[in-house]
Amino acid sequence: MRKLRFAILSFAHVHSWSYARVLRELENVEFVAIFDDDEARLKRASEQYGVEKTYTDFRKLLEKEELDAVIITSENAKHKDMAVAAAEHGVHILCEKPIATTLRDADDMLAYANRYNVKFQTAFVMRYHGVTVKVKELLENGEIGDIRVITTTNHGKYPGGWFGEPELAGGGAIMDHTVHTADLMRWYTKSEADTVYAMKAKNIRPQLRAEDAASMLIRFKNGVLGSIDCSWSRPDTWPIWGDVYMGIFGTEGYIVVDAFRSCIDLVTDKQPLKWIYFGTDCDLEMIKDFIRVIVEDRVPRASGWDGRQALEIALAAYKSIERDEPVKLPLKY
Repeated sequence: MRKLRFAILSFAHVHSWSYARVLRELENVEFVAIFDDDEARLKRASEQYGVEKTYTDFRKLLEKEELDAVIITSENAKHKDMAVAAAEHGVHILCEKPIATTLRDADDMLAYANRYNVKFQTAFVMRYHGVTVKVKELLENGEIGDIRVITTTNHGKYPGGWFGEPELAGGGAIMDHTVHTADLMRWYTKSEADTVYAMKAKNIRPQLRAEDAASMLIRFKNGVLGSIDCSWSRPDTWPIWGDVYMGIFGTEGYIVVDAFRSCIDLVTDKQPLKWIYFGTDCDLEMIKDFIRVIVEDRVPRASGWDGRQALEIALAAYKSIERDEPVKLPLKY
């Protein structure tokens, strides 16, 4: 089988560097080109991953290169234009979450992917983590009976840069940290959100124009109640990036998920506490599965629709805060 030809569209997102590492590690992939509208970042990425073909215009990249797939890791507000252009060129798409900043953009992206018959996968890496996959298996086997409540946290450091600019990010910590655990709740419950109520806290970092701490409650159509504590509450010296912590209450049992606690504690005279993670490389597992989706003509485990539905929950949270009341789904444009 020939190698699949990949390009990465922008290194703006912090996850792009790990995805590039994975492309370099996989033997059945050729990492052929990079786009970035930041020339310094483009040069750094090109040198770090040994990719000679670089572009400051993603449309020219798509016109000139014969590609099988792209990974879109730009600022959130720029996803749509890149996804539409990739679809028009018949190139499969793995798109960073949230897939867009508005539902209209998300729907347009999915419509183009469908029109041009390309795969659209959302980068919900937690659907590929060994821990959360095992939880899915336990739930499918009825180990804790029927799910009644799911509590979740997604805390992290402030990513900096454009993440604090609502025009590019679509919001702050709610937009950044709601979608992962909202998606897991949808995956586990096999249900859609019915009502969202959210509150934001006084900012931990007063200088930010976007919120950095919030909490929300979700009622799903099947009656399951969920909560998300989403924030950039970790200090810059925190030993890991963030967490995905869940408590799943069933009629016959309880599951606790602490996905990134598989680590070694290291302290030396030269550095503070460091956690050396040794669990699942979910970026690797996600991209390997994306390749299988393309080669075997499968439906992605985390589809574009999954990305759209998780985005809707985040947008409902903002509407709830604005109105100071619960918001019913589906949302209207």
